[in-house]
Amino acid sequence: MIFLRDRGLDRGQRLRSAAIAFIMAGIASGLVVYILQMLRPEEEDSAVLDQAVANAHALPMVGVVLDDVPGSQQRLREALREEMHRPTTEGVPRPLKLMRELRADYVVPALRAADEATAAAAIQARSALLKHLQATDLPVCKEFALTGIQQTERLDGTGQKLLRDVLAALERAYRSGRTVKTTDSGAPRVASDAEAHALLAEAGFSAMEFDKLAHLARLPEQDACAIALEFNEAPWKVATDKRGPMMRYLLTVQ
Repeated sequence: MIFLRDRGLDRGQRLRSAAIAFIMAGIASGLVVYILQMLRPEEEDSAVLDQAVANAHALPMVGVVLDDVPGSQQRLREALREEMHRPTTEGVPRPLKLMRELRADYVVPALRAADEATAAAAIQARSALLKHLQATDLPVCKEFALTGIQQTERLDGTGQKLLRDVLAALERAYRSGRTVKTTDSGAPRVASDAEAHALLAEAGFSAMEFDKLAHLARLPEQDACAIALEFNEAPWKVATDKRGPMMRYLLTVQ
């Protein structure tokens, strides 16, 4: 098998990089685009920035993180202001960078502890959106698989509804993990890179499919969307006692 012949560390890195991106970053990016179109450096922007932060706070998943992390709303406001007056010309825009930091520091640890029911619901919601995009908008489907949806206003009405479902399901999984009580047997298990690779093989992934997963960005849109959906639905093709660790892994790798 091509994928199995790779060295262990490289295999894990490739599997992580191939996983479907967490949607919060895509929402943040769409928010940045929308807000920066509204703002002008010569205008008094305080009220507009306040509204921008309020709009972000109203989003499922994003709002709960902004509430949980002290000072994050002010940090978002300042990131938006800085981006307006001194736009990023290389690399990641400041607001999106902030959202990624919040994801790594607060969201991922919580999702790694989510109970199995909420983790399953989040992955099922993601599959529903992928299936809709597969049938209606292959470019956005591939974008969702690679980076998250960068401009959410491109979605049709059903897509907008399914995206809200994804965010709401992720929020429930996040809340579950934030309140989990570690038992005598420890925190909920999360599959390692090697275990996830083995579980994908158990779910039926072939050498060709592993290779596609590792080179997702190079695939035609239709193929990228199909392998992303197959990856997302893999937990239901393994033994029931292995699903929880696998689902937590799929929710938190990128």
